[in-house]
Amino acid sequence: MSDRTDTAERGRIVVAIASALGEVLGHEVTSMTEDSKLFDELGLDSSSAFELLMRLEESLDVEFDTDTLEMGHFASVGTLADFITAENAD
Repeated sequence: MSDRTDTAERGRIVVAIASALGEVLGHEVTSMTEDSKLFDELGLDSSSAFELLMRLEESLDVEFDTDTLEMGHFASVGTLADFITAENAD
């Protein structure tokens, strides 16, 4: 993939995360940036993190290997986008 394609794909993933977060949390997440912390700032908890992953699998047509998931992947919107981008590349 070219850098431009990678950037476009990552942008699509960030938009999907924002949309899924809004659905999971029950409100639009308007002030979200890639630096937004999923748990501390946006209010995600362990059960909503699982729901977020399920929605992202559905909307992005991917399947996550739960054996490779780590809490660090959920540090921020950006770290989750990086994880999903890497999973899609495989």
